[in-house]
Amino acid sequence: MKKSTISLAVAATVATSAAVHAGQYVNPSNTGQVLLFPFYNADNGNQTGIHLTNTTDSVKAVKVRFLEYKNSDAVLDFNLYMSPKDIFAFAVIPDANGDGAAIITGDGSCTIPTLGTAGGDFPGTATENADGSTTRVQPFSNYQYIGDADSSIERSLTGHVEVIEMGVVSDETYAAAATHDATGVPANCAALDTAWASGPWSEDPSAGMSSPTGGLSGMAYHINIESAASFGFEPTAIDGFSPSVQHTVPNSPAPAISDGTSVATVQVAGGTWIDSTLGSGAEATSALLQTNSLSNDVLVLPIIGGMTDWVVTFPTKRAHVDVATAADVVPPFTDNWDGSSEESSACEPVSIGRWDRETSAAAVVETSICNGTSVISMGAAGAGSALSASAGRTLLGYPYVEGWAKISFDSQSMTLGSGATRQGLPAIGFAAYKVVNGAMSYGQATEHKTSITSSGI
Repeated sequence: MKKSTISLAVAATVATSAAVHAGQYVNPSNTGQVLLFPFYNADNGNQTGIHLTNTTDSVKAVKVRFLEYKNSDAVLDFNLYMSPKDIFAFAVIPDANGDGAAIITGDGSCTIPTLGTAGGDFPGTATENADGSTTRVQPFSNYQYIGDADSSIERSLTGHVEVIEMGVVSDETYAAAATHDATGVPANCAALDTAWASGPWSEDPSAGMSSPTGGLSGMAYHINIESAASFGFEPTAIDGFSPSVQHTVPNSPAPAISDGTSVATVQVAGGTWIDSTLGSGAEATSALLQTNSLSNDVLVLPIIGGMTDWVVTFPTKRAHVDVATAADVVPPFTDNWDGSSEESSACEPVSIGRWDRETSAAAVVETSICNGTSVISMGAAGAGSALSASAGRTLLGYPYVEGWAKISFDSQSMTLGSGATRQGLPAIGFAAYKVVNGAMSYGQATEHKTSITSSGI
């Protein structure tokens, strides 16, 4: 048996080699057909700003979806039509009229349905501004988990975001309708609405569309105004996700992260890439993101008010575990989601190692991570949260003031189409560090380090 462990960091040196393969792959150039933002948070007065950028010369049809933290159930999704070189900017904020989260935007890019629409259990608002712009607020909804024991809208306060290109708008009329003029205003968003209501897209959503080409990029920042701390981070970009158009009606659950090609281009020993056909698109995307461990620094120095939070997100988990019984769970996950309890189910066993700056090691912690998106605060009992988070938050005892830690996924594995086995779980995220100097706070976010462990390759 051949076993190998390598860092995903070497991907940057072989980025061009991945492009020649047939499957979907993580693009180290940070552009792609899919963007996975590991975190949004509107809890405790937090806000999360997000920018989506179309770096290409084509008009893009994009599905934007927000997923709550427990089971990654959708709380809002819409179709976004992006002009060439366009940026769509918005923020996730606390809903001023409810207990959940909402998005707010003053961006004029075409969305269907139109954001800020009144009506329903969670009505939006649209406010005309003096400069002629419109500020739109659209609250999140619990429609996908209304039958769970915990159907509270508070579940929407924290989660992650998936952005999926559905295709290029090649029809000249509709491409022109979505294209911005010199003032940044799209020519005719109503024409796109009509195309869905009674036009060609009502009969054939792929009419006037061509295959996705990638080129989407993004950035995000988490801010807490009261504590005056901000943390910037980027999404994971997946390219080659789908070779065909997946233009769907607004509010459709498709395309989702499970709807990509079943061929994954994954990295193995020596930094080479192989194409592997798996049982589903969800498994293929999971193979791309699979890691045997997550590691990062920890900084909780009392003299500087140090706080450390780790965000850990399993963006493909729902497609594997939202099934009737544990026997139906698709590897590499091992436990199924059961919404009959207030507590999160679908728990995955993990081992957490902790070290100080000088290599001293504390006892390994054997525990479980149960949420689709988790915030793990490091420190002594009563330690604060760098992200001012509470929803989805747990506290991990850390006996030092500086050092590092590693979360290992040793109990999970999946078999690739070639028969090879890879260990670990599909996970993304970052560590957020906060220090305090009097009335001033400073924040820094660092992406987790990952590792690949495989056998039979």
